[in-house]
Amino acid sequence: MQRLNQIVLRLIAMASLACAMAACSSDLSLTGVTLVPKPETLLRKPDWATFSGGKSDFELRPVTAADLVSAEGQCDSAGGQAAADPAAAGGTVAGGIALQMTECDVVRRAGPVEKIDIGSDERGERAVTLTYLRGPWPGIYRFTGGRLVSIERAPGPPPAPAKAPKASTKKPAGT
Repeated sequence: MQRLNQIVLRLIAMASLACAMAACSSDLSLTGVTLVPKPETLLRKPDWATFSGGKSDFELRPVTAADLVSAEGQCDSAGGQAAADPAAAGGTVAGGIALQMTECDVVRRAGPVEKIDIGSDERGERAVTLTYLRGPWPGIYRFTGGRLVSIERAPGPPPAPAKAPKASTKKPAGT
């Protein structure tokens, strides 16, 4: 009886294997198989890494005097003036801050400047450092030629003073 069960199980397994093989494609040739990719496909950029826009989409507009912050941390343009004084404008412009933004673009988004340093670099270009310790985008923003070139984390607030332990008001034991 046990031998009969083994034979039946083997027949069922062979029948199911035959059905699975029959369901597969009847073309079992290896002519369409490529084991080594062609060289031109190795060097081609994938579709997700290509940009369909034109070259002009990557060009930055020139920095004008209206894009530069004054020594007081204010912008000359009407939008910049309002952004330098958010109380008058009702707040700052929403959005993040990115490299290559102009000085006034950063002021419009980060709010009034807490500390500003204006000078020139070794090439004679305008170099500005804006420091924000508070606000939506605290940090140290460095500009060269009117464009943002680096962003650093703002120094954190000083640590809170440690609380002195309270004097015990309990009476000593045994008194």
